[in-house]
Amino acid sequence: MVDTISFVLPKSEYEDFTWILQDEHNPASHPPLIASGSPLVKPPDIEKSDEIPETLTINGFYYLREVEDKDANQSVKSRFPHVSQPESVEDITRWRKDWLPEMDKLVALLENFDPNSVEKGNWKQILQDHDDEYRRVFRGIHANAVATAHLAANKYLDEYIKQENNSSREEGMMLLQGFSNCSLDRSIALWELSRLIRGDEDSIHEIINGEFSSEFQNAQQFLDLYNEMLNKFGSTSNNGLQDLPTWRDGASIPIEIIRSYALQDDSKSPVVASLQQKNNRMDMESILREKAKNNSKYLNLINLMEIAQHFLPNLEDHNLLCDQQCVYSSRIKWLNIGKYLKRKSVLIDENDVFFYSRNELLEALENGISLNQQEVENRKDLQQQFRKISPPLLLGKPSSTFQDVNSIPAEGSVQKIIKGNPASAGVYTGIARVFESINDAQKLQNGEILVVRALSPPWTPYVAIAGGIVTNSGGPLSHGAIVAREFGVPAIVGTKNGTDFIRDGMSITINGTDGTIIIQ
Repeated sequence: MVDTISFVLPKSEYEDFTWILQDEHNPASHPPLIASGSPLVKPPDIEKSDEIPETLTINGFYYLREVEDKDANQSVKSRFPHVSQPESVEDITRWRKDWLPEMDKLVALLENFDPNSVEKGNWKQILQDHDDEYRRVFRGIHANAVATAHLAANKYLDEYIKQENNSSREEGMMLLQGFSNCSLDRSIALWELSRLIRGDEDSIHEIINGEFSSEFQNAQQFLDLYNEMLNKFGSTSNNGLQDLPTWRDGASIPIEIIRSYALQDDSKSPVVASLQQKNNRMDMESILREKAKNNSKYLNLINLMEIAQHFLPNLEDHNLLCDQQCVYSSRIKWLNIGKYLKRKSVLIDENDVFFYSRNELLEALENGISLNQQEVENRKDLQQQFRKISPPLLLGKPSSTFQDVNSIPAEGSVQKIIKGNPASAGVYTGIARVFESINDAQKLQNGEILVVRALSPPWTPYVAIAGGIVTNSGGPLSHGAIVAREFGVPAIVGTKNGTDFIRDGMSITINGTDGTIIIQ
């Protein structure tokens, strides 16, 4: 057991820069294998390179070097310089035809990989080839599904404000809500399962394990639908952590969500929430289309709107079909390599593979060199500790974009107001529940305010239970903002360091219209 976990920058000159915890896409500590060799993060050569890297991995957490703020479209174009502004619905949906078949090929490459086919001396090149293909497909989908969606949404929103002088971007974003998508479908599937076990929610484990008697009238129907849900959404991971089981692997997360849903009344249904957003959108659309009959300038706005209305499906669908699937398929590959090394008596357990660094794994594969098993167990224990702590949100030089935490008020004393990005309109007062891990989210009670560093897609079903949402990361077009609007829940995102102020159990008031949070 380590008494104190230190977060230390690897070179002293890095102290002159601001390093911000990368929460939105990787909000948890990755095991050594992934932290030392992610195909999406090129680690800096600490010994040789004088160049300041963009990304650092410390204790399995990713930190990004702070750069000068750009406007939304500049930011997208800087990351995907070859992406063009979509000019039609065909442009913004083409990724499904062009890139999902490439995703299928990547899945086959990773999941069907046979370690026995690799000749001695070739392991480094084979794994590098896998990384290259992973990177090509992952970035291709993000460029053509995500980047184009952001370009389309921002261009439409700029035009909306131009034409609707007294309106805001937040109002314009309501015209992008209420569309079917994978995240919503996953929540609906869990909700429908919860309706079958209301009153029997404590028996869910027995039902899933097939240990039920005839007194559970809906048990077989539940089991059939549960397996169908896993067939569609089983690749859903625990925050992208490849060493942890996915839903299909037996993770308890979907079971706990279903149990939580079973305690909710029918008014909390994701179907009801999404239908309300759809009706609101259609009412607003009707008004715009009427205006277009008498003002041709609105025709361009409507055209831009129709393209941008693929924003929500693009963002939510790509996450399941690409991001989650990549984690699932990579996990299968690494476990197959782990089984291969176990058969060769290099590993005791196939899961130990995740606690070797990439270089250590190459030594094991090429030369049969094992780590001391006590070292492996120590790394596992340390990994658990990393995932229980709140990592520092900043390293190195202080950031002017973060709010001062020198005077955090005790609850019941002076009020403290903190700011973020307004993401979903409404004012709500409730008890804050601050979670580091989705494994703890089962503790969320109806109407409590969910406070997390990042609201990644696997958290989505819990939005139906929450009375409000607060996140450190994200903007008005981030996943957390989108799903909060879809569920009609007041939300503030992008507080930067809101979790530095808000403590579990505090009473807070959030204003999703102006982006303020008041600690009572």
